[in-house]
Amino acid sequence: MAEPDATPPSWGNAGHIATEQVQVLARLSTASRVVTDLFPRGPVALDWRNIEAWLPWSFRFLNACRPVTVRQGDSALKSLMADALPAWKRLTETLDQPDLLDPQGIIKLWEGATAERNAIASLQADSGTAIAKRVEAGLIDTFNRALSSPVKAGVHFGGTAHITSPRDVLDRLLARFTLCGGVHLPAMALNIDHTVKDVRVRTTDGDLVADRVIVACGVRSGDLLPQVTAPLIAERGYHVEWDHGGGWTLPNVVFEDRAVVVTRFGPRLRATSFVEFTRDASSPDPRKWDRLEAHVRELGLPVASAFSRWHGSRPTLPDYLPALGTLRHTPRVVAAYGHNHLGLTLAPITAELITAHLLHGTPLPTAFNPDRFSLSPLFSRNKKDSS
Repeated sequence: MAEPDATPPSWGNAGHIATEQVQVLARLSTASRVVTDLFPRGPVALDWRNIEAWLPWSFRFLNACRPVTVRQGDSALKSLMADALPAWKRLTETLDQPDLLDPQGIIKLWEGATAERNAIASLQADSGTAIAKRVEAGLIDTFNRALSSPVKAGVHFGGTAHITSPRDVLDRLLARFTLCGGVHLPAMALNIDHTVKDVRVRTTDGDLVADRVIVACGVRSGDLLPQVTAPLIAERGYHVEWDHGGGWTLPNVVFEDRAVVVTRFGPRLRATSFVEFTRDASSPDPRKWDRLEAHVRELGLPVASAFSRWHGSRPTLPDYLPALGTLRHTPRVVAAYGHNHLGLTLAPITAELITAHLLHGTPLPTAFNPDRFSLSPLFSRNKKDSS
């Protein structure tokens, strides 16, 4: 339980179940993009007003880019991602709403001079359980008839999916939870006091006492765990959304050269982008929304209404892996945070793994150990200093 939020980050993103993303982003090739893709040239932004928030995190990130760490991270993530889409299918079937999941996959398109080379590299990359296929010339022509900026190559990723309505999923999950006897308390968690017998959670609506508590509060999770080093950074994303007036029926698409994902949610289109390293509470940068709207105009996407604007913070740990499992010093507290860009993708499989861990003692992969940063010999400072 965290601060009440009607539009948390996973529900403001592109709605993509990204099973093709099986490589951790903590690698040197990602680090190099800070130079080549720095805003306004590209989608990566460093909030210099809050350098103290991301500079210590950056050193931990570079430590996680060591080859042995990358190999271990890739292996753990690929294993987790293999059951991500099946878990989503199980969830929508449990909710009796299989239509909440659109299994048509996603198309990645390139416009620039290196389009062909980039498409080939994408086809050759490890995509896990997703199936990458070249987009045929006929569909490229269809896109180009609808766009102002022509695309030159594309790759379709089958075995991925989209959520047809993030809001509906959230509402139906809450309805099923309360129907099964759960109690929804819209309050802010302020403190967790762990004792031998129980856990007491102090909230803005009074105290709660429980046998076990799961901390799944996104980027704010670390504030509730004073005995754990949880170096979470706010990786802020932005979107604009508008009515397309029935003028867009093509598949959901990533315009790779622009780092912009365009998703259709019924009568609405949403364009998402940006990775802004900052503090969760810092004010948003209106230039990001302006740039997204410029992309929409340059692409010639149909616009039949004013734009609405949103921003949200992805909860990201330096190794780009989630923290899952029982905490070493507080065994009645369980972690389920730090899913970075994959929060929506990994939500159902995370729930299944945590449930099995709580009810049956099923062990979780050591790569996701929530104490792993506390145990790191390279960084021995306390959480306040290092996160």
